[in-house]
Amino acid sequence: MARLVVSNEADADTSEILDYLAREAGSAVAGIYAKRFLTALERITDIPESGAPRGALGPASRVVIVYPYILIYDYSKADDTVTLLRILHGKRNISGDDLKRKGDPTA
Repeated sequence: MARLVVSNEADADTSEILDYLAREAGSAVAGIYAKRFLTALERITDIPESGAPRGALGPASRVVIVYPYILIYDYSKADDTVTLLRILHGKRNISGDDLKRKGDPTA
């Protein structure tokens, strides 16, 4: 099982999404999405290379869909680490500029 690191941005994304869903659709819906996000994270820590590669976002970037959201992560095989970078709505025009990585001068 890979080690999971959650970026500050992904943590904030999760809180914002779940707060929005609780406010707009109810706590039951927010709870369903919280479980779906957790299930997706368990899968990518168990099988890190299961996410679809997204080289345009970075050489180690992969994505997993929890419709309509996209979980974007980097996987380092060298240290067996999954870094959850962001959770964004799929309708966004997502680019590498939306992602901050440790050691990135803009981070």
